[in-house]
Amino acid sequence: MSYGLTFDEIELGSRFRHEPGRTIGEFDDTLFSLMTMNQHPVHIDEHYARQTQHGQRLVVGLLVVSIVVGLTQADIAGQSLEVLEYEDIRHLGPVFHGDTLYAESVVAAKEIVDGARGVVTIESRGINQRGEAVLSLKQRFIAPRRSHHE
Repeated sequence: MSYGLTFDEIELGSRFRHEPGRTIGEFDDTLFSLMTMNQHPVHIDEHYARQTQHGQRLVVGLLVVSIVVGLTQADIAGQSLEVLEYEDIRHLGPVFHGDTLYAESVVAAKEIVDGARGVVTIESRGINQRGEAVLSLKQRFIAPRRSHHE
């Protein structure tokens, strides 16, 4: 079983539905919040969060980004040599404890760098268990060429 694709295996315009999903528990979010020093009460204080527009704690946005990017690894970016950038990150909807995230991606661009490497751009969306888009982003990475990889 391969983990990710080489530059030559990635086809421009290809679409992926990344599964299985990842259900975010309270422990995941609280630990991430504390590890990253994001101690805003909307993430760690249930009493405070009940008084906000959502009426409950929100999952830390960067955890949502991390999970969506992670979901793309097995299907596409797992063999990347280097991540160049994440851009145009948009939080489209709230994520709560108990939500399950899935991801969908499309290969938006490919460019050969040299005989050994190429740059790939994918556009990904995080989708919750209700089919609602909660995140969108682009990521660019360098993937090995098949001939160099072998």
